[in-house]
Amino acid sequence: MLTRKVTDSLLRWEASRGHKALFITGARQVGKTTAIRAFAKKRYRSFAELNFLQDPRAREIFSGSLNANTIVSNLTAFLRMPLEPGSTLVLLDEIQECPLARTAIKFLVEDGRFDYVETGSLPGVRARERYRPIQWGLRSGFGCIRWTLRSSVGPVGSRRRPSQR
Repeated sequence: MLTRKVTDSLLRWEASRGHKALFITGARQVGKTTAIRAFAKKRYRSFAELNFLQDPRAREIFSGSLNANTIVSNLTAFLRMPLEPGSTLVLLDEIQECPLARTAIKFLVEDGRFDYVETGSLPGVRARERYRPIQWGLRSGFGCIRWTLRSSVGPVGSRRRPSQR
């Protein structure tokens, strides 16, 4: 049941994204990254994943200029793989560990070459939040996952289950 809800939410995001990034927060070990990997495998020709907690060196991608061309060049070099514009999903996992990546997402989304998903655990993200997240919730026995669409100017839109209104 939860898997279907997550997949449905991701499909709605994909259909309506209009150059927005998806920001997912939730408790640790509830399946955020696993859900994105499965979705990317089915829906994209190319998938790139950065986990700032597992590989702190990934933060270096965002240590210089935050313009999109520089970041994409750094990302490609770091991953040692080409990224295909228009058919690549980039996952920025454990985003709370790299505040500059959260800042840079604005420029990457405006650039429009790739689709972006940011994930993070609730305590770390809340400590570093720069905007008020707008969410639609998915609740289960495993915890709560928060979904936020971010455009180049900040969060937009919200969807909530009727029981949350």
